[in-house]
Amino acid sequence: MRAFIAIELEEEVKDCLEQAQKQAQTLCKKGNYTPKENFYITLHFLGEITTDDIEYLHMAMVETARFQKSFSLTLDKIGFFPRGREGVMWAGVEKSGDLFRLFNHLEKSLGKQGFGREKKGLSPHITLGREVEPYRGFGDVQKNVHLEQKQICVTSIALMESVRMGRKLVYRPLVVQKLKEPKNLKK
Repeated sequence: MRAFIAIELEEEVKDCLEQAQKQAQTLCKKGNYTPKENFYITLHFLGEITTDDIEYLHMAMVETARFQKSFSLTLDKIGFFPRGREGVMWAGVEKSGDLFRLFNHLEKSLGKQGFGREKKGLSPHITLGREVEPYRGFGDVQKNVHLEQKQICVTSIALMESVRMGRKLVYRPLVVQKLKEPKNLKK
């Protein structure tokens, strides 16, 4: 099975991202747009794993969570990874020391369980579309799409499975691991 470890997003954040995505679509000739239910932030792409790997991945996630408190991120901007006239359109988050600490703890914990490091490092983003071709260029989309600076509450990490159901790609959590609650968090 194909798998990755990610931060899942709340519905409210997904709604905000979907609004920005719809604005962008009006400024683009074409694109393969990500369904709202598939919005997430990848921490580590694993590729093909076996069912036996799930236990070891879960152990790495538990170890990571022992050291990492819940935190929040803020949506920041629309960006592109250009490939000629087309590109991957994404929503980014503001820089976060907490996010990079989480990533580094996860990488160390995965290494102890025998998994390789994330080849590309951490580039925190939410993919909004692939093969997106703007009418007037990427800068026009970035300038004219409003992305609300919503807060993302990071309270857990999830081992996600990527499953093709007909023509649709579905991501479903196999294991969800809660992070520690900050001591100053009031209930």
